[in-house]
Amino acid sequence: MSRRGEGAPPIEVEAAIARLLETIPAKRPEVTMRVTDDDLLGRVLAEPIHADRDHPPFDRATMDGYAVRTADLATGARLPVLGSIPAGGAMPEDVAAGGCVSIATGAAVPESLDAVVEHEATDRGDPLAVAAKDVREGRNIHRRGADAKAGDVLVPRGTRVDAAARAVAIAGGAAVGTGLVSIRRPPRVAIVTTGDELRPADDPLDRDGDAVRIRDSNRPLLVDLIADRWTFGGSLTRARHVTDEPAATARELDAAADDADLVVTVGGVSAGTLDLVPGHWSERGWKTLVRGVRMQPGKPFSAWLAPDGRTLAVGLPGNPVSAFACLHVLLRPWFDAFRGVEEPAAWRPMPLHTTTRANPRRPAFRPANLVITSDGIVEVAIPGWRGSGDLPHLVGTTGFARLPVVDGEVPAGTPVEFLPHRGDPLLRTEATGP
Repeated sequence: MSRRGEGAPPIEVEAAIARLLETIPAKRPEVTMRVTDDDLLGRVLAEPIHADRDHPPFDRATMDGYAVRTADLATGARLPVLGSIPAGGAMPEDVAAGGCVSIATGAAVPESLDAVVEHEATDRGDPLAVAAKDVREGRNIHRRGADAKAGDVLVPRGTRVDAAARAVAIAGGAAVGTGLVSIRRPPRVAIVTTGDELRPADDPLDRDGDAVRIRDSNRPLLVDLIADRWTFGGSLTRARHVTDEPAATARELDAAADDADLVVTVGGVSAGTLDLVPGHWSERGWKTLVRGVRMQPGKPFSAWLAPDGRTLAVGLPGNPVSAFACLHVLLRPWFDAFRGVEEPAAWRPMPLHTTTRANPRRPAFRPANLVITSDGIVEVAIPGWRGSGDLPHLVGTTGFARLPVVDGEVPAGTPVEFLPHRGDPLLRTEATGP
């Protein structure tokens, strides 16, 4: 039985993340879902979606008007209107020389015609007079295959499916035939909060002794975060609370590990007599991966791997801001890797908005926001820090700032790293696409 890390000093954040990522199976599990299923939104594609035909599949009119031959306009003669083509309507195989057809936006332009003159540039007569000068071939026509050719990748592997991606997939024919697409199976996650001091969310706390007890806010916090497909995208198998009683703790942890890829416990991971979680995993022969991380908050964070290597257990500190920070800073890369996210959220350097006190011994991770100065500069603003138990401090924040180890204050304007709570589509370093 390995007890790597027991009694050793806390390891660096990057080292902890690396150890967690080592537990990801080489072949991540996949499942199929119907592209028309609303539950697909937020899931991650395991395979790319290809176009089943050219896009657009025909030369498409982009204005209401008249489809013409540009060569017929050279003499200035009027053009007889030989028909009308609505959107979705059949187009004539050929249009006689010197003639034109009325056409609607979105309709297919006959192959023998090479421009669409908008209504506003004609007298709308029959025969038609075109007032526009120098009408060029291709005017108001979206050419076949201009967006994508048959077989092109429309939605890349590793994409988190949003409304736009699903619409493109359907337009590309993904709903045809079986209508199934391959996605990464979400990690199965069990949550266990611990502690005699915690009470249910609806407890009025009006009994003897309740003055020193608190409501269990950690459990709904983690349930909401882990189930959020745009950030963590886990599939919850259970979310329970257990008191600081050894037998009850053992039963709950064993049950949690039974069918989960990841067990997340909250509290009970320090060195107190009632911190039962580390001892339980060690007694079961689980390998200690992490036993303390050099970060504030979140130093007690711990991790263990099941003997068969199929289940990871992590222990988060009991203070809510600590648990929140550990989940985003340490575990989010694991979730992204398990789901096969090709473009995971990344730390971005940005100037600090106001002078802020740092931690002289550990990197400090502070809930933060992005603000835009009067000069148009995006900066990281950190609300007042009142400790890792200050749950109200999280309200309204949109990410974490990482402060350097400094004995004193970090001056305003100093570049610090920022990690958004959710995806960071506005913070890409270069253009991306299929």
